[in-house]
Amino acid sequence: MRKKKALINSAFSILLEIITMISGLILPRLIIRIYGSEVNGLISSITSFIGYITLLQSGVGTVAKAALYKPLADKDHDKLCIIVKTVESFFRRIAVISVVYIVVLAVFFPTIIATQFGDFFYTASLVLIIGVSTAAQYFFGITHQMLLEADQRSYVYSIVQIVTVIINTIVSVFLIHAGCSIQIVKLGSAVLFVLRPLLLSLYSKRKYNLSKHYEIDNSLIKQRWDGFTQAIAYFIHTKTDVFVLTLFSRFTEKITLGLVSVYSVYSMVLVGLSSFVTAIGRAVTSALGNIIALGEKKNLQSAFQLYNTFMHIFCTVIFATASITIFNFIDVYVKNITDANYIQYSFGIVIVAAEYIYCIRLPYNNVIYAAGKFKETKISAAVEAGINIVVSVIFVGWLGLLGVAIGTLAAMVYRTISFVRFLNKEVLYINIALQIKRYAISLLTYAGLVTSGILIRISTPNFGMWCCYCCVTLAICAVVTFGSNLVFARADTIKMIHVLLKRAKIKQG
Repeated sequence: MRKKKALINSAFSILLEIITMISGLILPRLIIRIYGSEVNGLISSITSFIGYITLLQSGVGTVAKAALYKPLADKDHDKLCIIVKTVESFFRRIAVISVVYIVVLAVFFPTIIATQFGDFFYTASLVLIIGVSTAAQYFFGITHQMLLEADQRSYVYSIVQIVTVIINTIVSVFLIHAGCSIQIVKLGSAVLFVLRPLLLSLYSKRKYNLSKHYEIDNSLIKQRWDGFTQAIAYFIHTKTDVFVLTLFSRFTEKITLGLVSVYSVYSMVLVGLSSFVTAIGRAVTSALGNIIALGEKKNLQSAFQLYNTFMHIFCTVIFATASITIFNFIDVYVKNITDANYIQYSFGIVIVAAEYIYCIRLPYNNVIYAAGKFKETKISAAVEAGINIVVSVIFVGWLGLLGVAIGTLAAMVYRTISFVRFLNKEVLYINIALQIKRYAISLLTYAGLVTSGILIRISTPNFGMWCCYCCVTLAICAVVTFGSNLVFARADTIKMIHVLLKRAKIKQG
């Protein structure tokens, strides 16, 4: 049942990410074409600043899921209700703080950026509108999302998301073509995204028969501040670059909101790929949490080895293909748009490499979350965040986009090394030399593929040609990656293939 749930959750998560990626390709392109790169950059900056609200809940979300694994596995309904009520109470306080933050940001954000958007109301109204759906999820839905994920029912969340994203894309495209202002377009999105947490709340309350007649017990989420440090590292990984670029746009002419738009286009591709990879890990994390809760140490080692092998091969193929073809894609995507230079070769190669390093370390990251090892790893999380910020600030004025990409890459390399050292000694007890070999195989294969691909890059004047180029590149990367793994990590690779083939036969049957 555990394996079946993981497969179902993975399938719906992958479908969600595909649909989200398609939507993410359609809407920014329309916004850039109709409203301009500066407006797209403004929206990206506002979204990042609004995202800082997530810091307030960070530390509770992952800790709450870790705390929920045990009562769900033991079918302890009383303890489950206590944890849910405790977390829900915390998030309601977060929601109030979020509303205050959004109002303050609406007042001060227009003074941070340049004033090319006219009056104060233009920017302030966008901040308020984009912030509405963010605050709503803390009032109504995020606790129930955590509960569904912990119980390996994230497919429910995925289905609600899929429907919301599709409707939002259709409505947004209609409003843009109807000549509506960007504020009206974003207001339409906000209304739809407010409905999402309400639906999740209604479903989980009925499914789990949740009762409010329990006392709050904060000791059950006592590691929330340790988890907070972990979440800061992830938050800085996703938000620092836009934050630094936005602030520097105020103080130097070299950095503009148009450059933020350039970053957002590359980020759009990478976030789509990363979310696709993370969707697989999200389902596996719940299964790992169940294994740890039941004390199945041998199963944990075996499951991790399979998961880790798969992720290394999968990520190497996906991100090597992305690194080779991303410039062709962007060239076609921004065709006839001349208000910013979107082809940034050095930046593109480094930022894709940084996201690749982040994704191949996800198995370690997910074991930390599943095992609740927040306190033990909070120092390395803080160091990662510090490296990202300091290196980005040092280099951005000199190298622009490349500077923030170097900061991200440096942070990813440090934390990956830290993860491997800690988990192999404290949780997994796997020979560290085998993990070093695992990374060496992946990194050398990735470097060889990217170098070869860049040297023989082919021109693709339209999306049809790009799709063909991408498919051929993907196939070559897959063959080379599987080949190198069969030669240098034969036992793990064959075992992984056998498990995947067995699952495929079970599914067909």
